[in-house]
Amino acid sequence: MLSRPAVFIYCVAVLLLFSRASAQTPWPPPAGPTMTATQAAELAALTGWQHTATVRSSIGLRDNVLLSPFDPIARPFARGELEVFLLRPEAGAWDFLGFLNGDVTRYFSPPAETGGEQQWFLHGEARWQPLPNFRAALKADIFLQDSVIDLSEIATQREFLPTRAQGFFATLVPRWQLPRGFAVEALGQARVTDYRDLASDYAESRFGVRLDWKRSHRLALSLAAYERLRHFRQRNQFTAAGRALAGTRLRFEQREVELKESSSWTAGKFRWSPGLTLGWLTNSDAASGYFDYDQKRARLEVAAERNRTRINFEAHVKRMVYRVQTVGVGIAPPARREDNFETAVRAEHRVGKVYTVFAEHRWERNRSNQSEFSYRCNTVLAGLERTF
Repeated sequence: MLSRPAVFIYCVAVLLLFSRASAQTPWPPPAGPTMTATQAAELAALTGWQHTATVRSSIGLRDNVLLSPFDPIARPFARGELEVFLLRPEAGAWDFLGFLNGDVTRYFSPPAETGGEQQWFLHGEARWQPLPNFRAALKADIFLQDSVIDLSEIATQREFLPTRAQGFFATLVPRWQLPRGFAVEALGQARVTDYRDLASDYAESRFGVRLDWKRSHRLALSLAAYERLRHFRQRNQFTAAGRALAGTRLRFEQREVELKESSSWTAGKFRWSPGLTLGWLTNSDAASGYFDYDQKRARLEVAAERNRTRINFEAHVKRMVYRVQTVGVGIAPPARREDNFETAVRAEHRVGKVYTVFAEHRWERNRSNQSEFSYRCNTVLAGLERTF
């Protein structure tokens, strides 16, 4: 029986042969807006490395710094953010891009457990397009997150605490453009994540395929299926009764399906860009089933833009139901269940050529039939952005 990496490589090879054959038979491109002469001239004029940088500073308030279910602590904070984007336009069959995102938050009168948070993400990508209908991208990413992390998904007791997570992942993404607006994209990814002071380090592989359809900017659809294999370095397997098994290593096998819709149109004086994503995931611990669960999730994103003003709204809901774990006592105690809700509203207004003022509100709600895993958190902030 072929291993999963072997199956992935085999599928890539078959689709590449197909793309070489189909490249000899052109098809009409999807209908959509055409590029103006000015836009074409601007694109052709791009040579060498292009770069932009954006810095933001803001002040705000978070009403539950430690994600506590019983005694929330509110603190004002100051935040600084940095974004740097690099692009090397296509030279022959190759082009390159990279970006760095980072933010640092510091609390005024911080609690003893944490003085603040920080997150950094570095991305590099090389893209190769030897044929008009075939492109491959090799991506490398490094991340660091120093914050209060929610690990209730794999915890038998409350694990909401300030800690640092860091890691690396590499991704290969070949993509084939097909007739009638269709495209198929394969994915192979390897990831390593390390936690400071927590026995939750893991190595993960992920494989999958996505089918896209887009005929114009008004409507785009995609359907994806992925499989993950996650191996923990220190966490033990558990019996169905919740007892750790010494000398074992926990691993997860996850299967995921995702359906996504996005569109764009003009109504009134605003340009609207809504998007809806639905996902289903099953998790198996390949042992007693103590960590087996089913997950359903939905995300709604809406952007409204007019001249110098942009408003973004996001709403995310996720439900996890465990198959073996139960809560309480009795003859038939209910299954452990967790519901996660999150909304975010952000308004931006550009002032002049390089400055933007913005304000944001984010609400988080984790609700479980285990009280120690439930919490609420609100974050509000306002600040100034400058682009270089």
